[in-house]
Amino acid sequence: MHALKNKIVLPLLTALTLGLAACAGSAATPQEEAVTQNAQQKNAQVLERAMDKQAALEQMFANFLNAVRTGVSADTLYDYYLTDTSRYWLDTLENHARVYDAAALDTCKFYEVYSIIMYRLYEREHLWESENDKMLFMILSKSGMLSRFTKLKLGPMKVKNDRGSIGLAKSPDVPIMIFEWDDQMWKLNLPETVPLITKGIESIAVKKDWTNRKLALYWIEKEYHMTYSRLDDSLLEPIGF
Repeated sequence: MHALKNKIVLPLLTALTLGLAACAGSAATPQEEAVTQNAQQKNAQVLERAMDKQAALEQMFANFLNAVRTGVSADTLYDYYLTDTSRYWLDTLENHARVYDAAALDTCKFYEVYSIIMYRLYEREHLWESENDKMLFMILSKSGMLSRFTKLKLGPMKVKNDRGSIGLAKSPDVPIMIFEWDDQMWKLNLPETVPLITKGIESIAVKKDWTNRKLALYWIEKEYHMTYSRLDDSLLEPIGF
């Protein structure tokens, strides 16, 4: 009987002793504790920086809307609120509005055709408040594309590394505006934002098998038929530049 007990108890004691020794040996060394602490500090710093960038984006957006509302200069908008690609895109688009005929418009995306036709409508109806940076004014003005969009109920702003975004409250995970972290400040990327704003309209062309210019004319007529006349093919050609 005692022999049987020894056969059972001795292995158990051996296993327990080895287990305790293993646990004692697994205790973290000072060097390992330092590494762990450094990793935790870095994670905390990353989290803090992300929160700072989130707050900076929210503040930038509020300042940007106020700047547009109070009519700050184009130079201020370009320097503090818009990416360099935005300025290049707006300049290129304004040039297209002055020279592209109907055939050339077929090489453009819908949001570009829409912007070009709207630019020509502004020109014909003498809606400009400035002789310079007209395309910028048209997109950001009180009745412009971006201004009308920001009157909608927006969701929370989101930050991922050096990219920021915001969507509608009803679909906050679907970005509608894109921001970039540029030299310690956030700036709005218009070439990426405008097509997101017009994406819902663009789906109509797919359903009806329309060209981009036909859809652009249709939508402008739908929006402004009670305000302006001759919302027709005459806007597909350069007018009086």
